[in-house]
Amino acid sequence: MKNSKSKKNKVNNNKSNKEKKSIKYNKNSNKKILVKKKSDKKTDIKKSIPKPDIKIDINNPKKDAELIAKAYNIPIEFNKKCLEEAKSLPDNLENEPLEFDRIDLRDLKTITIDGADSKDFDDAISVEKLNDGYKIGVHIADVSHFVDIGSALDREARKRGNSVYLIDKVYPMFPHELSNGICSLNEGVSRFAMTVFINIDNKGNVRESSFHKSVIKSDRRLTYDYAQDILDKIEEDEEWLKKLLTEANEIKEILLKKRIENGSIEFNLNETKIILDGDGNPKDFFIAERKETHKIIEELMLLANCEVAKKLKNIKGAIYRVHDSPDKEKLDTFNRIAYNRGYKLVKDNEGNFDFQSFMENITGKADEKLLLTLLLRSMKQAVYDINNIGHFGLGFQYYTHFTSPIRRYADLLIHRIVKSVLINKDKEIDLKLKDLCKDSFDKLSILDKTSNKAERNVRQVKAARFMKDRLGDEYFGIISSMSKYGITVEIEGLEIEGFIESHYVGSDYRFYQDMQCVFIEKVKAYELGDRVKIFVASVNVENGKINFSL
Repeated sequence: MKNSKSKKNKVNNNKSNKEKKSIKYNKNSNKKILVKKKSDKKTDIKKSIPKPDIKIDINNPKKDAELIAKAYNIPIEFNKKCLEEAKSLPDNLENEPLEFDRIDLRDLKTITIDGADSKDFDDAISVEKLNDGYKIGVHIADVSHFVDIGSALDREARKRGNSVYLIDKVYPMFPHELSNGICSLNEGVSRFAMTVFINIDNKGNVRESSFHKSVIKSDRRLTYDYAQDILDKIEEDEEWLKKLLTEANEIKEILLKKRIENGSIEFNLNETKIILDGDGNPKDFFIAERKETHKIIEELMLLANCEVAKKLKNIKGAIYRVHDSPDKEKLDTFNRIAYNRGYKLVKDNEGNFDFQSFMENITGKADEKLLLTLLLRSMKQAVYDINNIGHFGLGFQYYTHFTSPIRRYADLLIHRIVKSVLINKDKEIDLKLKDLCKDSFDKLSILDKTSNKAERNVRQVKAARFMKDRLGDEYFGIISSMSKYGITVEIEGLEIEGFIESHYVGSDYRFYQDMQCVFIEKVKAYELGDRVKIFVASVNVENGKINFSL
């Protein structure tokens, strides 16, 4: 995007990393700049999550997820009080009287689009095309109606922080009576929701928005695959549904274009799916295509989260999802690697890197996946904070989590704040809720990080189980990382990584960090990103380690 109106995602790489910075937005130039933070609050979780001692049962793959969850102190059962509270809730709302301020939207055409295996439906959408734009409805499960602050369900949800998805096991934040039942926006049944109506013009600019307690009745539960088949005219369905999906896709194109122009970094990396048999053994690893229907839901949820955050910007105590700019050292290392592969991050006169132009330059190239993965690794992790510094990766000045209260406690807190200040028009957040947000945001960031580590650990164990019967098999792969200890290779098409210890790479092994290459007997032998043929040498299922040989 070369026009002067575009707001590019840039980071200044000339300042000392010892200065604390935050992302600010110059209203005159519409560009993000980095300034010294006035607060000494930490926005990057420095506390590392140590890898626990996990004793995997080699002969019982169905226990993998449970053993790893326990090792990371992820609760796998609900206490008696939680279950009693959950069972005391109604199992349907068809005859439930509505509060005076809850609007009835059951005649509005709404749909959910989720994965084929999903059981907890947080979000539904509705779309209306206007003469000069669109009216978007984002309808989110009203969990806060059923879960009071300080209740057993609330305390347990805060303790868990989020639902944890470990391939064949889900450890939900709430018991199934809520997560799959009364809170889930299931097809054809009345459900309480928090609705955000957002009117945008044909360029994606928000004209107005409103927030409501509502009751909806989802008309259709769609999978991403089926919804995509309707868009692609592979499947036929009702005219209203085809129209809704077509208009939602139009909105997605508008919002995505605007987001990228405003500086969002769009990582188009596909996800690796693992298929298990009935005993928990992996049958297949494959790269799942990211469909346009995934992007539809993603863009509409981003829009809703952003709009909520904007409305709360003057409310003290609200929780934001923040993402700081990259560290200078990590960015310098990435830039050297990119340069060695024949690419470079373009700098302007102010010493800022333009990520989006770089990503456009590598699209479709052989090094695209490698460089995108390395760029992602160079970024800081997004965290929760009550001090807003913006979201660097998304290019948003204000961003929060609102759209998944069934599976994220931060969203539940935001729902309570929205009800208080945006619907009830309270001037400030209740002191109890404000203290709860203040005491929770750091812990929620750590729990989020812990869940991600547990998920990666399960994937490593399943990968080891997959490869243990393939000893001696040969594959082609890409060198994905290097160190003085050896090189890591990722198998093409499977995205399974294995390690080759330095002494098996060759004699007189020397690793050069700056060049990201390995010399064997004083001759450059391997570089990061090289395609190599490997053999599966050994596998340790207990720790998820796979060793290759060249």
